[in-house]
Amino acid sequence: MVLDRFDTLLAGMGRAKTTRRLYVGIARAWLAAGGLPGGIDQAFLTRRLAARRRRVGQSTLNLEFKALRAFYRCMALAGIAASGTERALPRGKRAPQRLPRWFTDDQIDALLALPDTSTFVGLRDYTLIGLLYETGLRASEMMALQVTDLLPDGAVYVARGKGGHSRFVPIGVDMMRLLDAYLVARAAQRPGNRNALWIRINGVPLRDGRSAWEIVNRYARRALGCAAGYDRVRHAAKRRPWSGRYPHMLRASFATTLLQHGCPLPGIAQMLGHVNLDSTARYLGTDIAQLRAAIAMHPRNIKTSDH
Repeated sequence: MVLDRFDTLLAGMGRAKTTRRLYVGIARAWLAAGGLPGGIDQAFLTRRLAARRRRVGQSTLNLEFKALRAFYRCMALAGIAASGTERALPRGKRAPQRLPRWFTDDQIDALLALPDTSTFVGLRDYTLIGLLYETGLRASEMMALQVTDLLPDGAVYVARGKGGHSRFVPIGVDMMRLLDAYLVARAAQRPGNRNALWIRINGVPLRDGRSAWEIVNRYARRALGCAAGYDRVRHAAKRRPWSGRYPHMLRASFATTLLQHGCPLPGIAQMLGHVNLDSTARYLGTDIAQLRAAIAMHPRNIKTSDH
């Protein structure tokens, strides 16, 4: 099957599992709509592009065509399509920049006040949400953590980050103590997998990043009073329980908090796992007032009185 071949070739190129899943999903939708693995029919491409523009924004279109370019390059490597087939696809247009949303301190407090830490599930969820906020890890990275990734010197080792990049993220003393308490409760559940950090009450590991989304979304909807709105979003998204932006908002909150307290941009980028500063710079817009104050300190902007 061409999609299996596509996934295999992407893996051989070192693409992350989440990227492969996304690209294969886009290719599957393209083929289901009438696209052909051996070439691109211009009439079909025009109809498909017009239909997608009515439903999605430019950022989504850019991503879809990026995935399809990769698809046809792989089809060329597999001998199914001619070399250069992907050139028939339009290039991405510049999309309006959307700044990440983030939680206020009061919202974080409301979110963390909900889990019942007297139960194993409540303690697990409280620890997971707190660790997401304190480390800025992606949901998939959080779910991939092993017990041995919690280092005794007060850091979390992310061995399976996006793009295969590894990094260390420091954590505070209070979080270390909270993790120790969670590990004690975890051991009492007789986990079937001794290495997986996050488990269910029956000892089975939580599956993947979707589990983190489900957990955070559940508490965020209650804390922020937006359950009804979420239900409409979930229906529109074909009832996928991991719909919603709340886990990523914790990541953006982490970056914003660091920025507000004077952490240099390269340090934030390293902890977020960004390869370049351009990705991290998107978080700067969340605290534009601080940046304006900082730029005012530049010698060219300091106004001196006349003598």
